[in-house]
Amino acid sequence: MGNNTRPWVQNRGLGRLLTQETTVSDIIQLLSDRDSSPWEGVVGFVPDDVTREASKSNRADLLLSAGQRRAVIEVKLGHIMSAEQQGKYESLQPRPDLYLAALDADRHRVGADVPRWTFISLADLLARWSEAEDPLARSLAVEAAAAVSTWDRSISGVFAARGAADRLPIRVLDQKFLARVATRRIAEDLRSRGRYAGDGVTAGGGIPLVVGWTPIRGEGKDRTFMAEVRWWETKSGGELRFGVDFDPRPGEKEDEEVRRAAYDLATSMADSLDAASIRAHFDAHRPELASLLSRTRSSRPKPRGEWEPVIVHGFAGVPLADGKRNNRNRTRPAFYGDGTLRFQAIAEIDFAEASAADLTDLLDGTLSYLAARQP
Repeated sequence: MGNNTRPWVQNRGLGRLLTQETTVSDIIQLLSDRDSSPWEGVVGFVPDDVTREASKSNRADLLLSAGQRRAVIEVKLGHIMSAEQQGKYESLQPRPDLYLAALDADRHRVGADVPRWTFISLADLLARWSEAEDPLARSLAVEAAAAVSTWDRSISGVFAARGAADRLPIRVLDQKFLARVATRRIAEDLRSRGRYAGDGVTAGGGIPLVVGWTPIRGEGKDRTFMAEVRWWETKSGGELRFGVDFDPRPGEKEDEEVRRAAYDLATSMADSLDAASIRAHFDAHRPELASLLSRTRSSRPKPRGEWEPVIVHGFAGVPLADGKRNNRNRTRPAFYGDGTLRFQAIAEIDFAEASAADLTDLLDGTLSYLAARQP
């Protein structure tokens, strides 16, 4: 395996400042205060004023105004604009011109279905001050645009096709916010393939992850197989988690029936919920993906305590002898997972070789693998 032991990288100086959307907006305001003329090539006018978090304009990142002309600039890096936030901007009166300034990976978010919005490459926007007469604005813009352009190239490279000259391994995304950008794109690609998908971070640690689901035979979103890629915290690399993931039926609470159904399905597929088994599958069908997977120890844990009482009563109904609250760390079946409805195996992924496009294929292929092995 090519993973190294390098933890997440902390940016230094300006690069570190630029990872915060609020700071990026502050820098753009500073550039505008030194020289507002570059805006004419972006929004069609030279603003008299560039306001941060304007209270009467949905606390817009940047509000540009000149006479009757107004433009709103929403700056995004590791996050996306919610439908509620977008709706509030679009309902502003009088109607301003609306712009999304973001990494190139988010260019597709502004398309024919959102006609009110115009996309601006954040790197290109910053670079517009690189020839400003003001020396501070010019120097700051050159450095800031170079940093953002590097991030753009990294994101583009990890999604490049296998064999492409600019293809990069996912390991180059050594900052959490860049990994979050990649997980958003992977989740979107999975949805385009007909999968349920989501991205997020682990509770507490904030470690990026992306997960896909496919319903078990004859079921919907509350009875699924799952496949998840989760980054590691203390070293470069990550893992594939795959198995069974159930939820209570809509309007119902978790009970013995759903807990038993999830556990029984996982137990019936124990031979398939194994790193060696899934690697053998990919070795036969997608050897380039098989080479990315490994496991030096058991892909499932040894059981601890009695799981049957947990199935019947839930963790809350099975207190521990010491009076402490029961949980998966104290009582567990022979599967990894959270709560009482998820049962997983784990395999390591070589982030020094895998690209983001590979991770998409790996997640999609794992879901197909699990569905084909359902009893």
